[in-house]
Amino acid sequence: MPRSRVKLIVTGDDFGYCPRRNRGIMDCFLASGISSASLLVNGSAAVEAAEMAKRYSIPTGLHANLSEGAPVCTTLKDSSLLNKGGFFHGKMGIRKALAKGYLNMSEVQLRWQ
Repeated sequence: MPRSRVKLIVTGDDFGYCPRRNRGIMDCFLASGISSASLLVNGSAAVEAAEMAKRYSIPTGLHANLSEGAPVCTTLKDSSLLNKGGFFHGKMGIRKALAKGYLNMSEVQLRWQ
């Protein structure tokens, strides 16, 4: 009976976070160290990452993000997902907001659909 081949997919995380991370992900892809990347669309270097993905044919998926940085969706203006400064709560802040009951979970569910 023939053996099945196993394919390992290694994804470069946070593509678009910053120029240095973009270069690292691109270098790893070109060296065959990773097979794809996840684009952080609200990252400071997201446009550069999208251009690199296109230029080097890097398979790219969406890095869903409800915890860090500024939202890209204007409908989140008055959302419980944002702090008073208009940014997501942050990794630790969102945990605290959740524990204190500050997050409207129907908003979270709506954003993931």
